[in-house]
Amino acid sequence: MRKFFLLLTFLSLSIFSSAQTENIEATIRALEQTERKAVIAHDTVTLLQLWAPDFTVNSPMNQIAKGGRNTLDRPVMQIEYSTFERQTELVMVKNDIVISMGSEVVVLKGSEGAAGSPIKRRYTNIWQKQGADWKLIARHASIICNTP
Repeated sequence: MRKFFLLLTFLSLSIFSSAQTENIEATIRALEQTERKAVIAHDTVTLLQLWAPDFTVNSPMNQIAKGGRNTLDRPVMQIEYSTFERQTELVMVKNDIVISMGSEVVVLKGSEGAAGSPIKRRYTNIWQKQGADWKLIARHASIICNTP
């Protein structure tokens, strides 16, 4: 009988843990889209809520942008996108750290360089639970070859 109760307790904890992980994954997937929309709209209020003060980015422009005096003083805030689509392919929950990975397609506004042409990227975002909120603490994005 004791083994039965131990097994029941273990199964209950496993189910609870799985449900909690699924809830965190759904939250992060939603935050990924909120952050994407805020970047395209230059919604600084939302970005300041989502980005940690020390948010660090290894950008597709081969630069590392560190958080510091002004979180919004970053290259991404100088870029204007006409479209920005993100496909989150994987969300890995590791206690208070979540790693999300996927692909993005952006189209820059303007008339210089790659403006008007789709740019395909792979990305990794790292989120951390800080207090009651999930904050984006680090990001890496790389442009991938656009093969015909």
